[in-house]
Amino acid sequence: MNLEATPFSYYGSYFSITLQPTYLSLNSLHSKSKPHTETMAIQPLVNGKPVDFSWEATYTHIDLTAKSAKLSICFDDEHRLVIEGYGCGLRLDTKPLYNFEYNSLLGTTDQPYCIVNSYKNLTKNLVYPTVGQLKLFQKLNYDASGSKEEAQNISYIEITPDDNGYFLCVIEDIPTNTNIPTTNHLNFNDSKAKAASKFAEFCAKLPRVPTEFKDALMEAAYILWSSTARPEGNFKHYTIFASNKDFPSSYSWDHAFNALGVSLIDHELAWSQMTSILDHQDELGQVPGSVGDSTIRWNFSKPPVQGLFLTKMMQYMPFSRQQKEYLLKRIEKQIKFYLTYKDSNKDGIVEYHHGNDSGQDNSTVFKDQVVVDSPDLTAFLIEAMSFVSKLAAELQQDEKAHYWDEQLQLALKKFCQYFIVNNVPVAKETRTGEVIDSQGLLPFISIVLGKKLPKEILDAMCSVLTGPRYLTEWGVATEALDSLDYEADAYWRGPIWAPSTLLIVEALEDCGLSKEALEISRRFCHLVKHNGFAENFNALTGEGLRDKSFTWTASTFIFLAAKLQQHEASS
Repeated sequence: MNLEATPFSYYGSYFSITLQPTYLSLNSLHSKSKPHTETMAIQPLVNGKPVDFSWEATYTHIDLTAKSAKLSICFDDEHRLVIEGYGCGLRLDTKPLYNFEYNSLLGTTDQPYCIVNSYKNLTKNLVYPTVGQLKLFQKLNYDASGSKEEAQNISYIEITPDDNGYFLCVIEDIPTNTNIPTTNHLNFNDSKAKAASKFAEFCAKLPRVPTEFKDALMEAAYILWSSTARPEGNFKHYTIFASNKDFPSSYSWDHAFNALGVSLIDHELAWSQMTSILDHQDELGQVPGSVGDSTIRWNFSKPPVQGLFLTKMMQYMPFSRQQKEYLLKRIEKQIKFYLTYKDSNKDGIVEYHHGNDSGQDNSTVFKDQVVVDSPDLTAFLIEAMSFVSKLAAELQQDEKAHYWDEQLQLALKKFCQYFIVNNVPVAKETRTGEVIDSQGLLPFISIVLGKKLPKEILDAMCSVLTGPRYLTEWGVATEALDSLDYEADAYWRGPIWAPSTLLIVEALEDCGLSKEALEISRRFCHLVKHNGFAENFNALTGEGLRDKSFTWTASTFIFLAAKLQQHEASS
């Protein structure tokens, strides 16, 4: 496991460990902690002093070695981290940020423990040894004003080994405000074996992929497994973060890609990903931009991809009548939200009020920072109408099914009349109706409409997307390669992304271009195999960019690699 790219974590946990130049960082993944995720630094001690170390990580444990000393880390469960040491001690530097931030030494003389009051990330943790001794060292700057100004306070816990040179230390994530040690009988090897068994249970359900991608499949599985948080606060079910590094929340289009990928693995977890966002739909019909265990953000609504993805998920997993009734109500309400509140000039074309609403935040479609009519948004709504119409028919609500089928046909006609110029889609400025000068990929995402589009339009779009302006040896760029606005590392102004790749692959396949869809799938899977599960990738070199451990990249890889395997098996 590459600890430099992928955080070490555990199914259900709000802890992660990342590698820093001179220590390991234990981080809080609670959404309230996002401004300051680091909880404490983990450092091995030899002769009472921090030392340089080498590391080796697997999906179940981390080993640090320094001189003749060894320190190992694993999870016992989703709340509890266990650290053992041979020939060394342990320092946990809690790095206070504010003047009033310090920790409490509690318990008895022979059984001490600490409550780490980490105000900077709004959490508390319990630290105690089951073998060895604990001491708390603090140097605090007294602040008579009680202010929250940043200070140079020092506070760290040291665990020293017993007479045999051994220690075992526990760090617990406290869900409310305090706790006490609950066990003195942990065995590190038992905890490690339990973690291995739990991960193996998840991997046993993975789909088959071509042999060349089996190692990447395991890494993808670990990223999904270790980025799943337990039900707490706003999370009513186990929920997959966008990333357990920089994005510890469920986002309102990321969740759909994860739900589709996981539908091949775990139907209950896939359903949970959809409801992680839909459960929080407001009275107007908007779903939040993101949901964390302790924070919900409403500033951006993200594209309404849920109807499209639910249509696809139904090919891979069953839905009960109760689930279908839930979805019909939610998706219908979402469509009405867009038709009512995202058509400010009442021309029948829904609009993006901000680039972040599109998911492709800084696409060159939004470079002039205007309100935009983008064809992908209308396309997603048409697909949502199609989903609602079919679902209503299944539930024998024929009048509703007929109504939404009529609305779909009207929206499709308006789409072709308004957005298509020379047989390809363009984005327009909402207030003026003028075509926006952009070579961004965003308008072409409307290819999700597939065979609903007239053949000449569909052929032209497919020709552009499979041609040299966007397609590289690694996949589909998000800005035309010959565009003056193309940048190698500028988010949605050039790099390859998993979501746009999956949407295009699925659309090409639906249009009957299976060969082209499989080729783009193969390129993307090779991209991931060689460059990891990054947030996005340099379109020309394949280099992984930004956050290096992204779940929708993992989900997309699993989905597309399984598609390649199915093709191999049938040919």
